[in-house]
Amino acid sequence: MRVPTPVTLGVLTLLAAASWWLQRPDAASPTAPATVIQPGYYLVNADLEQTDATGRLTLKVHAAQANQLEQHGDVELKTLKVDYVPEPGRDWRMTSVGGTLLPSGRVVLLAGSVVLSAPDEHGALVRTEHMRLDVDQQLASTEDPVRIELPPNFVTARGMQADLKHETMKLESAVNGTFTR
Repeated sequence: MRVPTPVTLGVLTLLAAASWWLQRPDAASPTAPATVIQPGYYLVNADLEQTDATGRLTLKVHAAQANQLEQHGDVELKTLKVDYVPEPGRDWRMTSVGGTLLPSGRVVLLAGSVVLSAPDEHGALVRTEHMRLDVDQQLASTEDPVRIELPPNFVTARGMQADLKHETMKLESAVNGTFTR
């Protein structure tokens, strides 16, 4: 067996020391974030349901896609259908291209071709581009232009608040309408 020369041992020692020095922790290197963001979820053909204290279904949100980027964050929704039942027999339906379910689960923001239909099958239809449904207040509202249709009649306005429990609607401004017999 061949014995390493002092030069070879010196070179090997120098290489070992250099590799240790390169691998040591450096105070200037980036550190991991203090808090880790937990991922949310991604669902296809999703049904999200909410019940009241007695277990009665009060809100059902159906979306072609539901995406929550961060745990406990907003839920982005696509191709949305919302059934809101503040009281038995009073089923309000809202549809839209998309929307957002806020983290509390108590507010749904609808966006894009929003339609609100009253519980009565012959009731009015409300059309707008954005609507906010506040489950706790039992209100649907918008600041956008609205068109309320009760065929063959219709009314247009800018801004609306609908009290879904008492089935009343308040139009904010620029009200115009056509009613015929």
